[in-house]
Amino acid sequence: MKIPRPSPSEYAVRTAIVVATLAVLQYTGTFVDGPPGVDPAHLAVVAVLFPTFSYLLAVLAANVDRIPE
Repeated sequence: MKIPRPSPSEYAVRTAIVVATLAVLQYTGTFVDGPPGVDPAHLAVVAVLFPTFSYLLAVLAANVDRIPE
């Protein structure tokens, strides 16, 4: 099993971009049914789960053999 070794700063930058984008969308009320506003609990969950699932996808991609054509 191959384990990728990405740099932690890369995950930190990607996570910050995703969380900041979601915060702006929440603040402006885009894609939200209720009144606009920032939901800190939602952003905290995204900040924890996004790098976790990104890493799991990187592990999966590193261990999947390509189908020969």
